[in-house]
Amino acid sequence: MTDIEQKALALLGEVSPYKCEKVDHAHHAYLCAALRLSVERHEAFRQEVSDVVTSLCNTVLVGRDHSRMRDMLSHRFIIPAKPDPLVRIINEVIYAQPHGDIDEDRMAGDFRSALDALGFEIREKGK
Repeated sequence: MTDIEQKALALLGEVSPYKCEKVDHAHHAYLCAALRLSVERHEAFRQEVSDVVTSLCNTVLVGRDHSRMRDMLSHRFIIPAKPDPLVRIINEVIYAQPHGDIDEDRMAGDFRSALDALGFEIREKGK
């Protein structure tokens, strides 16, 4: 289940906790679709606001005098970037290698294990 679907189901549960215990019934299909669409649009708008505020903070509010305003805007309107799981895996595997003892086969195995633990896989395109 995606993050959007979880938010839509949580909203549905808040609105009618007694009638919506199982939201997979046919009579809930349109309501669930509408909620997902609503959450998707809201998340897109939040991201748009975050991007504008980030751009503003990076271009206009560079000086020392504006640091309080920049902090207030950042805290309220900027969505923190989600860490890239691949970058985290790369850092973990590379920094776990003994100094001066880089073994490509061992690193490849470590990458595969870390990717597998997160539910990712390496495969050829189209297969």
